[in-house]
Amino acid sequence: MTNRIKFNSSEQTTREVINAAIKNEITNAIAAVKLHLSVRAVQRLKAKARRGGLAALVHGLKGKTSNHKIEASVKEKTLSIIKEKYNDFKPGFATEKLVEIHKINVSSQTIRLWMTEEELWKPRRHKKRGTYRSWRPRKDYYGEMEQFDGCYHLWLEDRYKDEKGELIELCLLLSVDDATGKITGGYFDTNEGIIAVFHFWETYILLHGKPLIVYLDKFSTYKINHKAAEDNKEWGCTQNTYPTRQTKY
Repeated sequence: MTNRIKFNSSEQTTREVINAAIKNEITNAIAAVKLHLSVRAVQRLKAKARRGGLAALVHGLKGKTSNHKIEASVKEKTLSIIKEKYNDFKPGFATEKLVEIHKINVSSQTIRLWMTEEELWKPRRHKKRGTYRSWRPRKDYYGEMEQFDGCYHLWLEDRYKDEKGELIELCLLLSVDDATGKITGGYFDTNEGIIAVFHFWETYILLHGKPLIVYLDKFSTYKINHKAAEDNKEWGCTQNTYPTRQTKY
């Protein structure tokens, strides 16, 4: 009695598409697109199906024991030796000893798998990598996007002081064209508050017109983290806080 072969969704799709191509319901080109194959590969599958039926499209070993499966007796003997002599060895070193002393030639990957199953070896956990951040390509045209940020610094060195004679940091509000990297606007103010920012963009628009996109760095324009900020000191935020880094006009 022959075992009935079960097809997964991918295999079933292949059978249906090749069958349709054989019946001339679709062209080889359309079949190739549906199966993500070349036209020549579709032609080979059609020829294979004509010779052995649609079941021939499935791998010949499906439902059968792999030709490379190691006999249970070899696995049992190997694990017995490892438990007796090499239970504190790493899989790679245990593999070397098995080949050198016991003439058992099994790959280190298989030995690692067997030792893991028997809890003789605990695989190391891979460290989680940080979030991948790819470089964003520059925009294509001048004025398409403006990068905008503010920077606090003693820009006037010791030439700008308050009534008590203490040095005052100024905030440089700066815009840079994303496509060309050119500075398109610069403005000094005592803070990075909403009034200062609006004044900056009013001047910018009168000179250059409205940009398509304004790219903000870490929401610095709408969230005030500096002691010199004047807008909403109680909460440290302006009245306009948006959950986005790009503001379109």
